[in-house]
Amino acid sequence: MRESDFWGLLNDGDREALLAAARPRVFGAGAALCTEGEPSTHVFILVSGWVKVITVTRDGQEMLEALRGTGDIVGEIAGQVTGYRTATIRAIGTVHALLVGTEQFGVFLDTHAGAAQAHRRVMAEEQRIAHESHRSYILASGSQRLARLLLDLAAGHGGAGGNGLTAAVPLSQEEIASLIGASRSTVTRALQDWRSRQIIRTDQRHITILDRARLQRIARRSP
Repeated sequence: MRESDFWGLLNDGDREALLAAARPRVFGAGAALCTEGEPSTHVFILVSGWVKVITVTRDGQEMLEALRGTGDIVGEIAGQVTGYRTATIRAIGTVHALLVGTEQFGVFLDTHAGAAQAHRRVMAEEQRIAHESHRSYILASGSQRLARLLLDLAAGHGGAGGNGLTAAVPLSQEEIASLIGASRSTVTRALQDWRSRQIIRTDQRHITILDRARLQRIARRSP
């Protein structure tokens, strides 16, 4: 479960300083913000919208590695480690982003202690989530991993609705299956089962969690 996003952790002064150093861009649905293998020249801060983080295997198959949404920072690791993009970032729907040069972003963190702390916190959180995901592939079933994904999306980028907690899920069932390392049939069966038991309600691109406690039990998580 994510605790917060990078933009949400900044104070007003840090946001203003970052806006002054940034260049706003709008990416249409399906557009690549960056492509795996190209030089890393800037980072992206997502103002609104969703992106997919994708890598390509040696035999040309695309692997969905992560999903990032409003407030998240993406593309900063490559500039610090290899200098080249380690993944392709593709827009899901329209995405509004702030582009900040890699060197400028480094200077910004060096001169804004609160922002640097927020960045370290977000990086540590992503490492924790990646570790949990790795353990989940080994120890949890496909339906458990799906339940955890829905709970995490609702916690990180969801909102309270009239009858429950709504998670934006801008992915096809096939993409969800790729993200959690399960088959599409597993995802389809689980969603159908949970709908029939009034645990969730599904709409286009959204899933409303009607019974969070039951979904947490399926995910084997404590409330």
